[in-house]
Parts: sequence; C-alpha cells; structure tokens
Amino acid sequence: MDVPAPQSVTVVTRDDVTVVRVTGDMDLDHVDALRAVLPQVCTGAGAPARVVIDLAGLAFCDSTGLNALLQARLMCVASGRTLALSRPGPQMSRLLSITGADTLFEVAEPGELPPDGAEPSAPSP
Repeated sequence: MDVPAPQSVTVVTRDDVTVVRVTGDMDLDHVDALRAVLPQVCTGAGAPARVVIDLAGLAFCDSTGLNALLQARLMCVASGRTLALSRPGPQMSRLLSITGADTLFEVAEPGELPPDGAEPSAPSP
C-alpha cells in the first residue's frame, strides 16, 4: 500500500518575486495548505507583481491540485500580477499537457528562484 507523500507549502518573498514551493502530493486530501497561501500571494497588498510556483518537490497532482493552480492564475491576472510554474516533473507536465493547461501557464526560468535554503517568509499583509 502506497503512503501519500507529506505535503508542505513554503513561501519565499524577494523584492521582485514571491516563490511558493510545493512538496509532496497536491490532491483532494492535501491541497488546502496551498489554497490557504494563494489569496495573499496573488492578491495581497504590497506583494511582488510576480508569483512563481515551484513544483520541483511535487510528487503527485490530481485535478484538485490543477484547479488550485488555475484559480491562482485567475487571482493573479485579476490583481495585475503574473504567475508562472517552475520545474514541473513528468507527471505534472503530462497533466498540464493532457488538459491543455500547459498553454495557460508560463514556465519560470530556474534563475528566478531563490536558493532552496532561503528563509521562508509570510507574504506581506
């Protein structure tokens, strides 16, 4: 029996970009942590104009996780921000391709991401 990977969501904010790192599974049982941070990073006053969701540590994503990303994209567009995905793995890339969502998301350059050891911070209130 497979045990779901533990999920974590961390936020690292620099002057020019907010990076949301997602690890583990992003499915019906594990998407709430991501959904909790998205409104603040996508629409919060004073937050950077660019949001990057780093998917390098993502083990699995289902339609619930994809829906959260699509909602984040809409929130960013509505608030004049841009949203990009970074380092999607094979399963995520396939999900994006099969659903046609790959045409909706920009892919961020690896150089935009703060180092993995960067201190997480809460988005500005």
